[in-house]
Amino acid sequence: FDQCQSQPAMVWNGLTEYCYDCTQIEGCGFCGGHCTAGNADGPLDLNMCPPSGGGWVYKTCANPAGDLSVFFMVAYLFAFGIGMGGMPWTITSEIYPLQYRSLAVSCTTATNWLGNLVVAATFLSISSPSVLTAYGAFWLYAG
Repeated sequence: FDQCQSQPAMVWNGLTEYCYDCTQIEGCGFCGGHCTAGNADGPLDLNMCPPSGGGWVYKTCANPAGDLSVFFMVAYLFAFGIGMGGMPWTITSEIYPLQYRSLAVSCTTATNWLGNLVVAATFLSISSPSVLTAYGAFWLYAG
């Protein structure tokens, strides 16, 4: 099989239908809705990339809403930080009896950090095109 058209995958169908999936594969690029073999200069088969196909993309994909995404992420973090960000710490310090409070808060904090460690340690390998892709990784952690 053509390495650029499909990849062996554990969960998803393995077809490289999107620019992000395609440009993550070594020696592949995206043009005209197709993933094809090529290099930084262009596709190896010029018929795969017609002039009206949107141009050759190799290694990176355009994201016209990238600045907007960053703005909304910062706005969310700001609003969460001044609002609900401190609630878990406040609630855990109030719901446990005084004699068990320090141990219980330590356990909940350790659980929080352990969850963060699992996500941080596994995200890059799970989000690779040969496993789940970035979309699949987010669905895995959300569900």
